[in-house]
Amino acid sequence: MNKILLITAAGYIVGIESLDKEENHILKLHDVYINNPTQRLIDHFESLEIAKKQIIGHKKLSTLDAQNLISRWEANYFTTS
Repeated sequence: MNKILLITAAGYIVGIESLDKEENHILKLHDVYINNPTQRLIDHFESLEIAKKQIIGHKKLSTLDAQNLISRWEANYFTTS
């Protein structure tokens, strides 16, 4: 299943777009990963709603691309000395 990468002012979000399209101004995602550079961690959520006006850009990712991106985030933020 393809995932979507969203760029927002708060950071990068990767998730799977939900099929529920009842609200035009809200994007619903499930299996969501958020790159939080301020706290230097990756948060995982079962679902998330994002106002479309908060999205700066987006890109569709294959499952492999999404996993590689998440792995790079984790390697960057969770390195051990």
